[in-house]
Amino acid sequence: MSSVTIVTFYKVTPIENVSKLKREVERLAFKESLSGTFFATSQGINTTLAGNQKGLERLINLLTDSFLIKDIDPTWTGAFKTPFKRLKIRIKDKLLPLKGNFNIFDLRGRHVDPEHWNKLLEDPEFIVLDVRNEYETRIGTFKNSLIPSTKHFTDLPEYIHNNKKIFKNKKIAMFCTGGIRCEIASSFFMSEGIDEVYLLKGGVLNYFNKVDKDKHLWKGDCFVFDERVSVNPDLEEGNFQQCFGCRRPISIEEILSDKYVKGVSCPYCFDSSSQKDKERFAQRQKQIELAEARGIKHMGQSARK
Repeated sequence: MSSVTIVTFYKVTPIENVSKLKREVERLAFKESLSGTFFATSQGINTTLAGNQKGLERLINLLTDSFLIKDIDPTWTGAFKTPFKRLKIRIKDKLLPLKGNFNIFDLRGRHVDPEHWNKLLEDPEFIVLDVRNEYETRIGTFKNSLIPSTKHFTDLPEYIHNNKKIFKNKKIAMFCTGGIRCEIASSFFMSEGIDEVYLLKGGVLNYFNKVDKDKHLWKGDCFVFDERVSVNPDLEEGNFQQCFGCRRPISIEEILSDKYVKGVSCPYCFDSSSQKDKERFAQRQKQIELAEARGIKHMGQSARK
């Protein structure tokens, strides 16, 4: 049985006093010993937090009652240990730094409940677009989806501009891990004159949570931005580790490669990383291992598992 509860949610909504929201969330999160990330902006909030369920519920109640952020739709998962090393609460200018002349409050795609998502995957009138990064899509994606293979989310506008013919007169159904990237991407798409844009409500994690496994059209694991690295369709921690050198998820088979050095490199970055970087990463890994031997948590540790 899981001992730590993890909640993921976002909300696109105007927030007037972002600084006050940050202070109040920080106060409650410290009181409840929560860890994870919480981003507050004038455009809304985006978070994944871990801790005890009652404490997480109190935080959602704070957002709803004190800041009138309504209709929060959280996705709940569990883990045997917290997948975060610390609590990070930040104020940002935007929910995501996607460039373009669009207003996320005026233009956004239509939400599709997970229970109805499979119909779109099988519909030839739709292009199903995976808006996640290349390294995420490599370990799992939906059947029949189009994969842009972008290195960063901010590369998506260039991909769309270079492939407008693909999307002409088509309906677009897009998905990402938790839903927030699709909210922003759908707004950009619509600003480019593509009117029929749909997005998977709550992202892949919500699909795993709401759709019976025997009806899943997902293949593989889903990458997550915490120390679990990935989750499987049962929302359990997957079998991938993460390379510190390039942040890519790596399989058990890839760890057996001669190009894998823990904390330093993997088959995806061994040839491209400089010797100077390898030496720097090796020194850092040594410090992590020394800290672990002394029973001290190395707060800078990023290589997962």
